[in-house]
Amino acid sequence: MGHARRVTITPTPDILRSAEFRSPPHGFSRLRAGALVRTEAWAGAFADERQVLRATAVAASARSAIVFSHVTAAALHGLPLSRPHDRVHVIPRGENPPKTRGDVVRHKLALPDEDIAEINGMLVTSLDRTVADVIRMLPAQAALAAFDGALRLVAWDDARRELDPAAADGFRRLVRHRITAARGGRGVRVARTIIELADGRAQLPGESESRYLMWELGMPAPALQMPVETSLGRFWLDFAWPALRRFGEFDGMVKTSDPRFTRGRSGSEVVADQRERFGAIEAATGWTGMHWGWPERADATTLWASLLGQGWSARARM
Repeated sequence: MGHARRVTITPTPDILRSAEFRSPPHGFSRLRAGALVRTEAWAGAFADERQVLRATAVAASARSAIVFSHVTAAALHGLPLSRPHDRVHVIPRGENPPKTRGDVVRHKLALPDEDIAEINGMLVTSLDRTVADVIRMLPAQAALAAFDGALRLVAWDDARRELDPAAADGFRRLVRHRITAARGGRGVRVARTIIELADGRAQLPGESESRYLMWELGMPAPALQMPVETSLGRFWLDFAWPALRRFGEFDGMVKTSDPRFTRGRSGSEVVADQRERFGAIEAATGWTGMHWGWPERADATTLWASLLGQGWSARARM
């Protein structure tokens, strides 16, 4: 399964034009000048979903032609954003585009027609252009999460739980070509690393961010989504090191809150099921399991301390 929840892009009942009301009606809050957002929708939205809501509001009031770009285009394409972004990014079209101000960042960049796509009536940069832009812009961990999400979008078969290597390699080549053309520019060195590390088998942004830290720490590259037959059925491991007889699971908040993961269970029931699953995997493989969550993926030092505390050998580095 791909990244968590998605909000409706347009039209959406979560956005209202504030000009129609003297004060926000019950259940709505101010999103930006001229736009209200349903309070419940905003409170429960992830960073990428909030970016979609912001873009929807900007599109409704735009007075000139704009193409959504960078993290905003990433969110509209359905890519995960693991960090909040308070401003909408656009590339204006026309002779005298307005300057950046308020909650909209306007990038003065070349934008050929072939770099433009349309999603639900809104113009956005094409997927490969978007990925090339964001992996130069975002911190490395977040950049890997976005690229992993793009590869999952273009190459992952959810029914078969397989990645199409040809589709993944083809998309990687498109992005690599753009980064090569930008050599010497800001963020290119990090972008080259992200291109090589990206893997569409990562299920959640936290898994991607953790994997970047593992690379930074010099840990052996893990196998991703490795199937294991247990007494409770087949499970897929977030991370596995068969030679070291170890596996790892990332416990993201989404796994205890998103309906597509919880399937009608309460948060406590999900946690109990995860513990039972964890034990079944250890029993079936004879391997030692480790788990961590968002706090541990904050930086390499924190993750390393967590893994060492769970029995990972300090010598197990490349």
